[in-house]
Order: sequence, then C-alpha cells, then structure tokens
Amino acid sequence: MEQKLVANQLQLSITNTGMIDAGLNVNMAIDRSVDRDGSILDYCRLKDITIQAWSPFQFGFFEGVFLDNPKFPALNQVIDRLSAEKGVGNTAIATAWILRHPAKIQTVVGTMNPERLQAISEASNITLTRQEWYEIYLAAGNELP
Repeated sequence: MEQKLVANQLQLSITNTGMIDAGLNVNMAIDRSVDRDGSILDYCRLKDITIQAWSPFQFGFFEGVFLDNPKFPALNQVIDRLSAEKGVGNTAIATAWILRHPAKIQTVVGTMNPERLQAISEASNITLTRQEWYEIYLAAGNELP
C-alpha cells in the first residue's frame, strides 16, 4: 500500500485495557505485563497513527456494556460520582477516560441516536485529572504494580 496509515481501529474500553496494561506493568512478573498485541499502542504512537477505540462502552466481546451493569458495581460507583461532580452523563465520563490517554485516542461510538451522541460529545468539555483516570482504571478491576 502506498498510502500512509493514519488510523487504526482497536478495541479499547475501561474494561478492555490490554494495550495499556502491558505498558503500565512493564518488567513485572504478572499476567498483565505480557505484551499480547505486539506493542500496537507504542507502534501507533511512533508512526503517528491515530488509534480509534471501537466498543468504548463494551466489556467482553458479546456481553454488553459495563455502564449501569451490576457486574461492575465499583466501576459504576466511581463513574456515577464523577458524572455528578462534573454535571455530565456516564457515557461522557467513559469517553473522557479514553480521550485523556496521552496517545490522543479517538472513540468510535457506533450510535446514530442524536441524544446519545450529544451525551457522549460532552466528554470533549471534560478533562479528567490523572488521579481520576487511575481511579477509574483501578475501579474496573485493573491493577498497578
């Protein structure tokens, strides 16, 4: 192919963080440190390829969304608290979590519902602090070294 790749759509959500986990747990003798994707996050950043996160609200592959899901009480408690503090919906917080990553990841939200798009777009007006980003990451069951 002669054209330069400018975007790569990869699965990423608060509950699907594999490409982030390996970098956070580098040199650790734990499962999360295993690089299962060929360092795609690093490669895209080095080659100036924008990552577009598909299924940003999904957990598993066909299981549904994690927002308002009783399988994720701790995660939803944190997201709902931040939603209330910032005056936005939970989809905006989940989207803002992805947008906060330094790789400047975009989201592919897969909806044509104008109200839902409006709620999601509120993420562009929010900046999560580093502490809030990691609080969400940990509430999803992820671990840090």
